[in-house]
Amino acid sequence: MVQDRLVNAVRMEFEKKRVLVVGDLMVDEYITGKVGRISPEAPVPVLNYRATQRSAGGASNVALNMHAMGGKLLVAGIAGADESGMWLREFLESASIGTEGIVAETGRMTTVKTRFATKAQQLLRVDREDNSPAQEGTQAKILDYIARHIGAWDAVVLSDYCKGVFDNPDFVRAIIRVCNENHVLVTVDSKSRSIEAFQHADFVKPNNLELENAVNVKILDAMSLDQAGWAYLERSGAKRIIVTRGAEGISIFERGSGRRDYASKAVQVFDVTGAGDTVISAVTLGLASGLSIDDAVVLANIAAGVVIGKRGTAAVSRDELLRKLEEMGRD
Repeated sequence: MVQDRLVNAVRMEFEKKRVLVVGDLMVDEYITGKVGRISPEAPVPVLNYRATQRSAGGASNVALNMHAMGGKLLVAGIAGADESGMWLREFLESASIGTEGIVAETGRMTTVKTRFATKAQQLLRVDREDNSPAQEGTQAKILDYIARHIGAWDAVVLSDYCKGVFDNPDFVRAIIRVCNENHVLVTVDSKSRSIEAFQHADFVKPNNLELENAVNVKILDAMSLDQAGWAYLERSGAKRIIVTRGAEGISIFERGSGRRDYASKAVQVFDVTGAGDTVISAVTLGLASGLSIDDAVVLANIAAGVVIGKRGTAAVSRDELLRKLEEMGRD
C-alpha cells in the first residue's frame, strides 16, 4: 500500500540519509513594523520599526527543509567573510547543518534579501548581492570538497538561483559526473536556461515559469505544458523532470511514459511560496530512501499541500508529514 510505504520511508529512512546541498546561499532578512502615516518628505509610508528577523535563504533554505524532514544535511557554496556570512554559518551550524563546504571569496559579499513589511503587507525588498560568476579557484575548492566526501553522502542537490555559483556549465557537469561515477543520487533545482548542463541528473525540478523561460514556450493549457515539458527533458538530457505548478500540483515527464499529473493536496491555498523547496526536498529524500519516483512525488505533493496551506515561506517537519500521512490513512 502506498501510504504504508510513505510512512515507513519518512519514519524509518529519512533520518539515515546524508545529503549535500550545493548552490547559492543567501540570508533572508525581515524588518517589520507598523505603518500609521505617510511621510511628509515623499509619498511613501513611514514604517515604525518593531523587529528584525533573519533566516537562511536560497540553497540553505533547501537544506533547512530537508533537515526539518529528518535528513542529515551539509551545504556548499559561497558566503562572504562579512557579518552576514558569519551569521549564516553560525545559524546553519546551530541547526546541525554542516558548513565545511562554504567558500568565502575575497571581496565578495554575502547575498542578503531584506524585506520591509507590516503584519499584512510587504512594502519593499532591498537586495545586496554580487551575481558575478564564481571564481575558478572557488569552483575548484567546491569540486574538491565534493570529490573528497562523495562516498559519505546519499544524495547531492544542486540549488541554482543564478547568483553566480553555477554560471559555468562545465562546473555543473563536473559535479554531476562525480555523483554518477560514485552512484550518488544527484538532483537539480535551477532557474538557469543553460539546461544542457543537466545531462544525466536523476531529475531536474523547474516550476512553470522556469520551464517556459528555458524552452521559450508559453504554458497555457495541457498541450503547451506537454510541448514545454518534453522539450525541456530532451534538451537537458536529465533522466526525468518534475514540474511544480503551484496550486495545480506536480507533473512528471519521463522517457518511455506519458506525462503523470498529481493534483495539489492543499485543502485551501494561502501561499505557494516555498513549495518548490519542499518538493525537491521530499522527492530527493524519498528517492534516496528507496521510494519509486511516483511514490516520492506523491509524498512531495502531500508535503507541498501542507506548506501552501500556510502563509509565508514555510517548511514541513517530519512530524507534520507523518501526521498528515496518518490522517490520510484514516480517510
